Amino acid sequence: MTTEPQKPLEVTLRDVMTILFKRKWIILGVFWSITTLVTVGTILMAPTYEADSTVMLKMGREHVYQSEVGSTKPAVAFDQARIIESEIQILTSRDLVKRVIETIGVSTMYPDSDNAPKDLSVLEASIMRMKESLSITNVNNSNVIRIALQHQTPEIAAKAVNLLVDFLLERHLQIFSTPRADFLEKQVATRQTRLDHSSANLQEFKQRHGLSSLHEESRLLLEQRRDLDTSLKTVQNAREGLKSKLTSLISQIPNVPKLISLTSVSERQKVLDEAKSNLLKLRLQEQELSTRYKKTSRRVTNILNEISMTQHFIQEQESQLSDKVTKGKNPVYQELEVEIHKSKSEYRSLETQAKEIKRQIDQLDATLVELDSLKKEHETLQRAVDSDQNNYSIYLAKVEEARVSQEMDQLKMANISIIQLAAIPVKPVKPKKALNILIGIILGALAGFSLAFVFEYFQGGYTRSEQAAQDLEMPILVSISHKESLT
Repeated sequence: MTTEPQKPLEVTLRDVMTILFKRKWIILGVFWSITTLVTVGTILMAPTYEADSTVMLKMGREHVYQSEVGSTKPAVAFDQARIIESEIQILTSRDLVKRVIETIGVSTMYPDSDNAPKDLSVLEASIMRMKESLSITNVNNSNVIRIALQHQTPEIAAKAVNLLVDFLLERHLQIFSTPRADFLEKQVATRQTRLDHSSANLQEFKQRHGLSSLHEESRLLLEQRRDLDTSLKTVQNAREGLKSKLTSLISQIPNVPKLISLTSVSERQKVLDEAKSNLLKLRLQEQELSTRYKKTSRRVTNILNEISMTQHFIQEQESQLSDKVTKGKNPVYQELEVEIHKSKSEYRSLETQAKEIKRQIDQLDATLVELDSLKKEHETLQRAVDSDQNNYSIYLAKVEEARVSQEMDQLKMANISIIQLAAIPVKPVKPKKALNILIGIILGALAGFSLAFVFEYFQGGYTRSEQAAQDLEMPILVSISHKESLT
């Protein structure tokens, strides 16, 4: 007779409940033992109090980088997160903690410090204990820093925190203060000496060359040369016009008779003289107009027409004159000679003026060349004065800043504001009795259950008949319940 193989035995809720009821006294014993131990330990544990204080860190002069000297670059502010981290590092520094403990007293701060390890001094062990119980955090990524200290005595906890805040203000000023006013004052005196020296060199250069303002003198000379150049062009134009006039007069004089009839049997000679005089005036007008207008202009054309008509009239009158006349100097000829002499004199005068103006222009050009050669040396000296003046002003401003900063440091004006001083705590933060008892109950229950299952696992019998059938690989025919109390 063959049997089908048994399926793997599954653990059911009945099995679990059977084990729990079977080992109930072990579970209860372990549970009550652990719970009682945790409760008694919590009650006997010395209470620990926590005092805390909050300070706000403001962006101030010490958190802005400024060049020491010689630079006019704008100030650069540091990163806020780094500034807060720096202040936290100052708060947790060994020197501040040591100073707090020494101020309060090692025996007062930690009365049981005599039990410190042999390799550490009492002070070092106290410093380590305080640093472990000290908590410094940045509140919600703001500018506020929370300083908390846990201690078994609430008065000492509050006092230690407040001392730590006070020492932070002093240490902050010591670290960020820059007592450099004396050094900068010496630099100001040195820069003042350099400025006086460069200014004296520039003044001596101006006196040696008779200069007051090189730029202004160059401007005035250039304006004077411009005026002289304008005058020269005006004189040259007048000279050219006079030259043309003189050429015309000289070309006309051969056409005018030197001698004319002085007497005549008729009155035509008088008319002829007036016509010739008029002709001369017309020619002079024509010469003057030709210097200002083109030959094709209406005015010049009208004058030429009048000259032609006047010449034709004179020729007609001269042909009708009687041959029996008395000869004498022609007044027209004489006027031409006078005009030619006058024009030559004016021409020579204009030439003299042109030469004089050219000579003055040449002198101005030589002076400008000389000024241009002095300009480089003057600019070098001026740059030295400007540089020394700028450096002197920078150092002077730095001295004022350093003095103000030192006065603020002496008045302990730090950019740290105390939001709340540490008050004496009323309730302890440790131990948390309810939480500890709850944890003890949970641990007792877990330990009791775990130990019950461990005992059940290592026992030699079976809890149910199915377990025996599975191990023997035989079917169950009869199952009889058994209780020890009935045997």
